[in-house]
Amino acid sequence: MNAPAEEPPAAPPAHHPAERAPRWLPLAVMLVIFTASLLLYLALVDKQNQEIAQTVKAGADSASNQIAIRTESRIRSLLRMAKRWEFSGTPSQAAWQDDASNYVNDLPDSQALEWIDATDHLPWAAALHASKVKLEINLSSQQQCKAAMDKARQQNRPILTPILAIAPGEFGFVIYVPVTVSGRFDGFMAAAIDTQSCLDRYLPPAIADGEAIALSDGGQDFYARAAGSPPGPRDWTVTENVDLPGAAWEMRVWPTPALAERLDSPLPQVVLFAGILGSILLGAVFYLALRFARQAADMARANTSLRTALEQVKTLEGLLPICSYCKRVRDDTGYWSQIDNYLRKHTNASLSHSYCPECAAKMYQEWGIEVPESVQADIDAGNYD
Repeated sequence: MNAPAEEPPAAPPAHHPAERAPRWLPLAVMLVIFTASLLLYLALVDKQNQEIAQTVKAGADSASNQIAIRTESRIRSLLRMAKRWEFSGTPSQAAWQDDASNYVNDLPDSQALEWIDATDHLPWAAALHASKVKLEINLSSQQQCKAAMDKARQQNRPILTPILAIAPGEFGFVIYVPVTVSGRFDGFMAAAIDTQSCLDRYLPPAIADGEAIALSDGGQDFYARAAGSPPGPRDWTVTENVDLPGAAWEMRVWPTPALAERLDSPLPQVVLFAGILGSILLGAVFYLALRFARQAADMARANTSLRTALEQVKTLEGLLPICSYCKRVRDDTGYWSQIDNYLRKHTNASLSHSYCPECAAKMYQEWGIEVPESVQADIDAGNYD
């Protein structure tokens, strides 16, 4: 019998791409997504802070300009009175008081208008505004007022005093406008202004709408608009200097809670939360996908190995009925088959036909042919059962 040709071994199954992926890959995906979300969150917060800062800065600029323009308008009114004095000469006290009273009454934040002569005495003073409390100080005797008058005389221009404490919780300032007649210094026009009334008029709600304003001079706060509201968890305060003739006020502006709530969008927090949640979910999905892919690859490899084993190994087990005469065998269904057909069907063996030595000798004898020596040698050697 010729031995069947051996089949080449099956090639090992190719590795699935998931098996080559490192196990830390899902963690890296989560970290990348979280980092991108954090960077986007920080960018949105920075952009939002810039927009809020720009809004507050615009309100601060508007308030500063309003104070400067309205103060300049007040000074120009005093300059017109001084010019009339210069061109017409010293007026009568009655005429001057009538002009000054009109000035005071037309400007509700004015407390008094006075003329201080060249010797720094106070000969004339207009009536105080009916709605104001009388100043308890002599404007020409205060140290700050004296310094402002000297500066106005030397520079020959209007000068404001620093903020003066009129009473507990009440503040004011004085505008000194020098008066000259024929080139000769002839005294001052001095207007006492109440800061609270003045700045309430200068800064109506339409100016820096929704923003808190605080003004200070020399570190002392003297005016506040909605300033009792805290600036909030973030520092959105804008500080500016309000430059006035002879004075410089510091102004702080920040959004009120209502404005901050309107401007403070929750979008950055939503983006960060969505990024964290998305990184966790995508990392979990990526991990499960790799795990399932590895399991599928392992199962495919096991199936391939099993299939290969089943194809390469076929055995006959148990008792095999065989006819003692014709040598046919009976299968499980009761069908009798030639033994060579049965073996070919149930094994991987390939059968070829030949003659055993005894049958070959009988055949030669039936044909009248002398038995070959090789056949006789196999018979003598007993190479069969």
